Parts: sequence; C-alpha cells; structure tokens
Amino acid sequence: MDWRKHPIRAWRARYGRYKQTRFYQAWAKRPKFSYGAYVVIMFVLIEMANMFLLWSVVPQLTYDPTAEDGLVMQVMNGTYHWLANTSGILNFFALGILYLICVTVTNRFWIGTAFFGAIAGITAFAGKVKVAMRGEPIIPSDLGFLTGNGGGGENVASFVTDDLRTTINAGVSLVVWFVVICLLLQLVDRRSPFIYCSWRHPIAGPKNIFGLICRILAPVLSIWLMVSYATGLAIPGSRTRELADEVGYVPRLWNVMDDAQQAGATTTFLSLTNVKAMDEEPGYNEQAMKKIAQRYEQAATRINQERASTLTDNTVIMVLSESFSDPNRVPGVHFNTDPMPFIRSLGDVTTAGLMLSPGYGGGTANIEFQQMTGLSMANFSDTMLSPYQQLVPTRPEMYSFNQMWNQACGSTSCSVGFHPFLQGFYLRGANYKKFGFSHLYTLDSDPKITHAGTYHGAVADSGNVTDEEAYKNVVEEVRANTSGNKPAQYIELVTMQNHSPYPDLYGGENEFHAANDSQGVPGNEMGVHSEYAKGVQRTDEATEQFLNDLDAIDKPITVVFYGDHLPGIYTTASQDTKNNLALHETNYFIWSNAASKSHDTKLPEEDAAYTSSNFFMAQTAQQLDSKISPYLALLDELHAEVPAISRASTNMGEWETEDAPTYLNSQGDPIDPKSLSTKAKQLLDDYRMVQYDMTVGENYLQQMGFMDLPKQ
Repeated sequence: MDWRKHPIRAWRARYGRYKQTRFYQAWAKRPKFSYGAYVVIMFVLIEMANMFLLWSVVPQLTYDPTAEDGLVMQVMNGTYHWLANTSGILNFFALGILYLICVTVTNRFWIGTAFFGAIAGITAFAGKVKVAMRGEPIIPSDLGFLTGNGGGGENVASFVTDDLRTTINAGVSLVVWFVVICLLLQLVDRRSPFIYCSWRHPIAGPKNIFGLICRILAPVLSIWLMVSYATGLAIPGSRTRELADEVGYVPRLWNVMDDAQQAGATTTFLSLTNVKAMDEEPGYNEQAMKKIAQRYEQAATRINQERASTLTDNTVIMVLSESFSDPNRVPGVHFNTDPMPFIRSLGDVTTAGLMLSPGYGGGTANIEFQQMTGLSMANFSDTMLSPYQQLVPTRPEMYSFNQMWNQACGSTSCSVGFHPFLQGFYLRGANYKKFGFSHLYTLDSDPKITHAGTYHGAVADSGNVTDEEAYKNVVEEVRANTSGNKPAQYIELVTMQNHSPYPDLYGGENEFHAANDSQGVPGNEMGVHSEYAKGVQRTDEATEQFLNDLDAIDKPITVVFYGDHLPGIYTTASQDTKNNLALHETNYFIWSNAASKSHDTKLPEEDAAYTSSNFFMAQTAQQLDSKISPYLALLDELHAEVPAISRASTNMGEWETEDAPTYLNSQGDPIDPKSLSTKAKQLLDDYRMVQYDMTVGENYLQQMGFMDLPKQ
C-alpha cells in the first residue's frame, strides 16, 4: 500500500496547500474580538433582552406594524425608563447569569449569544401572548403546558387574535435574524473558544492547566449561581433575598402579573421554580389529625341528626360556566336590556347568590380545583399558582368530592366529566383520572365529546363550543343512566363558550350595542362589553333549556352552576381599586329538578348570598338535606362563620391586606381577620391543618375515613 495515498495524509497535504493560499492568509488575519468588546456587547444585549421582557408584561404596550418605528424601537421607547427601577435591576442580574451559562456551556461567545437571544426572545413573545390572552406572565408550570404535557401549546393558536399574530410574526423574524447574525459573527470572529482550553494536551503547561480548570469551573459556577439565585428568591432571610430586598424587591406572588411588572418577568419566573405548596403547620402529626377528625365526626353526627337524605342518591351536576358573570354589576357598565333574565329570576325560587372568585380574567382551573376538592387557594403559599399543574401530579392520590359517588356505587363509572376543549389543558385528563373519573370527554379524548358545535354568527364563527351543545352532552349522559336501577352520578361540566377573546360575531344582530348606556367607558371597550353581553344572553337561554330538559327526567338531579371569574375586559373599572371586590364576584345558583325532594328549596340568605367555590358541596348537601362526612361538616361550619374566602389574584387595594386572604360576611362586607370570632379562628386553623394533611402531609385523615359519608 502506498502510504502517501492514505486518506488522512492526503487530507493533511491538501489542507497544507490550502493554508498557503491568499484567501487563507487573509482569513487568518480576520479580527479577533477582545474580551472588553464581549463585555460591552453582553451589557447591551442583556439590556435589550431586559426591555423586551419588561415590555412583555405591560398590556398597554403593543406592537404597531404601521408605525414609523420598527418593533425594536417601539419596545425601547416604551421600556427604557424602567431599566433603573427594581424590575430592571433584578432582571439584569438574572439575565446576566443566564447569558454566562449560555456562553460558558457552549464555550463560544457568539453561539452562546444566539442561544441567549433566542431564549429571551421566545420567552418575551410567548409572555406577551399569555398576558394578552389571560392577563398572566409565563410561569414554570407553563413549560409543561407549552410542550404538550400540559395542554398542547400547538393548540393555543386557536385563541390568538390577528393583532397578536402580527406581533408573533414580527418576533419570530427578529429572533431568526438575530440567530443568523450571531452565527455569521462566530465565523468572522477569530477567537473561536471563549475560554482557552486544549482537550488534546490538557496538562501540557500552566496555560493549558489553567484553561482546563476555567473551562470546567465557569459553567458549573454559572449554573450554581443561577440555582442559588432562583431558590433564594423564595426564601425570606436568605442572602439572595436580602440582596434583592436592598434594591426594592417586594414579592407579590399572590398576583403574578403585578409581581412581574414590579420585579420583572424573569424574577417572577425564577422565584416560582422553588414551589412549596404550604408552609409547615406547627404541631402537625397523626395525633393532631386524630383530634381534628374526632371534633368534626361529632359535628357531623350532630348535623346528621337533623337531616334525612343521602347525598349520593342524587345526581349532582357541577357546571363551571367559563367567564360567566353579570355585566351590570361592574361599576360604570350598564345595559338597559337584561342579558341574563332567566338566571336572575332563579334567585327568587332557589338558592342563588354571588361567589367570591380568586381570579379576574383567568384562573379557571384554580376555581375548579377549589370546587372539586373543598380546598382553598387562600391556604396555599404564594408560590402555589396552579394546583392542577404544580400539586396534583406530584401526589400519589388526591381527594375530590366525586369519590363519594364512586364509593356509593363501587365504581368510577359514577363520575363523568365533560370539557369541550382539550383534555391536556391544565393536565385535566391526567388529573381527572387521578380524581377517579371514569372518563373526561373532550375534543381530543377517545371517544370524543359527542356534541361540539360552534356558533356561526352573522359576521364570524366563534371557534368555541356553544353552551347549548355542551349541555346536550350532559343531558344525554343523564338520560342514558336513567333506565333500570342505575346509581346516581357526579357530573362535571367545564364550558368554553364565553372564553376570551370577544370579537364581533353578530354584527347588527347584537342588540346590546344599542342597549349599552355605560358611562365613562371608551367606545372600543364598550364594543367588547356588548359582544360579551350577547354571549351571556346565549348562556342564559341555553341554561333555561338545560334545566327544562333535566326537569323532565324522573330522577333527582341537582345542578350547581357558577361563573369562574369575570372576563378581563373591564379596563376602565379595573383602574379604580375600589372596584376590585366587584370584579371578583360572579353569579351562582343551586337548583334541583321536579323529581327531587328539594325542588322548592331555597337556602336562607345568610347561607346563600355569598360563598366561594370550596363551599359548594357543603351547600349542596344543605340544600338536599343530606347527611354529611366529617370533612363536609368542617366546611359547613366554616361557611356559617366565614361565608366566603379568597386570596384574589390582583391587588385588592382597599378591600384586603395584600398578604392575607379576604373573608366576606353574609352581607358581602370584608371581615377584618382581627375581629373573627374564636370559633371562626379555630375553624380556619383546623381547615389549614386539614388542607396541609391532604396536600403536603401524610394523608392521615383519608385513612381515618374523614371524607366518608355515613353508611346507610
């Protein structure tokens, strides 16, 4: 064999000849960027990323494609004055660490810069979309949601408006061009590795040894710094927290939108990576839980002596009506045509009132979680923002009220859910299975939800399944379970009709434009209110037909209907903190059909006028005159003392202290926690301990039968 023709030697020979060419001689003399230049570039790009992330959480700052200035200048003009504020300083520090990680891990300045810019850009534009759609910034639990594990980010596009789509397109173009430029600069810059390191001869001299040590330590220290910073932010008294406090950091994690605007989107995100469901309850142990169990076993026995029926003999249907509320209750908003005459009239004949919601413009899954479990968001720590995503998946088992029906019939077939959207949304599919539902029928379940028609308006189609269609699924399920001696059911329906946005669907067919005589509200905002009011009217009409259909079925059925939160469309009203309470109160009712012994039951005003979703099952048992479990006895007694509990997800201004839950009395007035009765304080303490046991602790109570109804 001719060794001169060996492929490696041949390649080396060709490369040697190439190095003698003029092109290579010129290329070898290309500039090598100095570390000083790198520092300047990093500073500029960190501040640019900072401004984009600050821009992402300010709803008033939007991209105008028709403006003379481009996207970058619009962002800079809107945010540069915040760079010296707390949000700008904290964001700068966190982004600086992220930049160091990108550069030291890749050991290529421009490749690391491309990664950093792409991460910051994608986060900023994804955050802008989420803020516009739900009034919330990006949080860690969204990562599972966006990657498909928590709801399929590919389906979020169904809610994206044309304005947002324009912003997204501009953002994608900006990120792509940024990455391309960085890759070109990587070729132009003669300094290939950021930190000199020879892997071939790592210990051949002091320079190589020092380079190797720096190459290993730099990314490790950068990552350690980020982890320490992120975990320390959530721990009062930590060195990280003390440093953050010195620049004005005041966490507002009960309202992540406010927190992101005050502390920066990056700081908010990092502070939520170290999630703790609840602070440790002093004195928590098995003996303490036995005492609580005995206390409410006695309460249940006392209450049950005056009640005659069995809760699980009734089919109970929970209807979470997306964004349903009375627009005429919003300060400054008024329609001279009632959009919800039927549901309003139910208040004269059955249990009805107002529900204190922890959300405004969002938070559906949290209100649903409260209703399903009887637990309260008010008892969780500030970092627990989405139990469906942050808590339920981490627990080996999770109690929910439908399990009482499963226990009664000996099967999960007695629990059925309907949600005319996607089963992965907020991990509902997996969570409902853990709750003990036999099936959650959705648009992508197997089998799929049967009735999924959308509204075809005079101007456009809604895209969301109508309430009329959603109700048909429930009615058919109940009818199919009526024949023979089939047991009663627990049915959960989460609707989608009135989900934002609220474009013009009806044109001249929407009478609420003419009926809108609101005062002090801009015309474009009034238009959105009118579109929403028409949707409320359609819900009202569909609900009337739904109850009529159930009334014709010869089996006892009770419906608990409630709006989860107000839509985030009341910009004018929300600017006045005095309106915050009204913006967190939705309508609810509890209705029983003609076949139920409780058909004509209407609970007293002190028990019905105000509530929160964690009390719905206790109220339902009261409406049905049903015997209850010790757990329901706790909720029953607590509701009598403190009718409504919430930790609202917005700055409550004058009607609550920012770091404490809000309590309402039976007249709807806030209760000063200091004025609570001794009994109320005891109940609240026990409630927190019970919630701790169910969500963080050893689940002693469920093993003690605390959730079990009395045997018939």
